[in-house]
Amino acid sequence: MHYHALAHRLNRPEEGAFWSPDSLLREIQVTLAALADIELEYERNCERIERLCPCEETRTRLRMERSRRRSCEREPYLRKLDGLQGRLRAHLTSGL
Repeated sequence: MHYHALAHRLNRPEEGAFWSPDSLLREIQVTLAALADIELEYERNCERIERLCPCEETRTRLRMERSRRRSCEREPYLRKLDGLQGRLRAHLTSGL
């Protein structure tokens, strides 16, 4: 697995830990940036596969492998994003 901007920060914060709205937004931005890095790498790999593999069967196999790897790489960031969005929603609705 490649290093992404959020790789060292995937641990969930302690429940009840105070986060300011600014820090929540920053964490969301960092998480989205990590997901964008994964997508960019995926697209580059797909382009390389198309360019360098003459055999359709090989291209198909490599695309499937790359797609599975992409899904695995994205999963922890998607979980992190879901948690951050939940915290942001809770913050936004706490004053209602």
